[in-house]
Amino acid sequence: MVVVRKISFKTTSDRNYKVIEIILSEDVMSTILYTDANHHCIKFDDQVIGGEAQANQFLIKHDRRGMLIGCGGQRIYKSVLAELSSHLPAGALDFIFLSHQDPDICSGLNQWLPICNAQVMISSLWTKFLPAFCVQGLLESRITAIPDQGMLVELAGSPLVVVPGHFLHSPGNFQLYDPVSKILFTGSLGSSNAPHSGNIVTEEDFNSYLPLMTVSHSRHIAGNEACRQWAAMVRQLDVEMIVPQYGACISGKNLVEKFYQWVEGEKTAVDDFANDLFRLPVGVA
Repeated sequence: MVVVRKISFKTTSDRNYKVIEIILSEDVMSTILYTDANHHCIKFDDQVIGGEAQANQFLIKHDRRGMLIGCGGQRIYKSVLAELSSHLPAGALDFIFLSHQDPDICSGLNQWLPICNAQVMISSLWTKFLPAFCVQGLLESRITAIPDQGMLVELAGSPLVVVPGHFLHSPGNFQLYDPVSKILFTGSLGSSNAPHSGNIVTEEDFNSYLPLMTVSHSRHIAGNEACRQWAAMVRQLDVEMIVPQYGACISGKNLVEKFYQWVEGEKTAVDDFANDLFRLPVGVA
């Protein structure tokens, strides 16, 4: 049985950022982040049960063509496909965008590639590693290697910007900016263990959310220099919503700027506790 539940929340923008509906079933939940006549951004969340990493998947749909952001692992393939199919057929996917090489982001490729003709976009750093997830010959001719500086891509004529996010947390890492919705899909940056359908819209909520992000970032991001360089770069974009691969979204220009400020000042593994990490095991002479 599928239940449709309407929810709303206060927003600081007059754009279409209200969560329009959440569709719930035993295995599937999706959230519409943005919609207009031709363009839609949808989050598929809460797919994983048990102790696995909870990475959301996202669909950008424009004029009946789609980009899937993160295909997830093989265990969630059926549930993600079922939800995606309610918005467009898998054969209408032009791109599968992979922010980095972690299994929770891309290990389900072997199931997705036979049902669509999508190009798989990933950092050039990982193009020789990615085929390990697939049967031989399935992927090799369909990889788009993203150069370190990022690139522009069009989805049915709608521009998308592949934004460098290196070392946040992977050494070959990319994010995706959608100029129509003004959403920056930040991958691991901004992720937390907060409720996956949550949306941060007030400064009070943002301040309460910071400790949840810090737990992940202090270990997974190598150094603060990457944080500062990233913040200076993305301030050149017109962003109204930060959407990480798991955890809550951050909405409104004021909170987006506060997020940038937090990233700039975040202490990370090398900055904060490297001395504790590089020690021989107890008992070694």
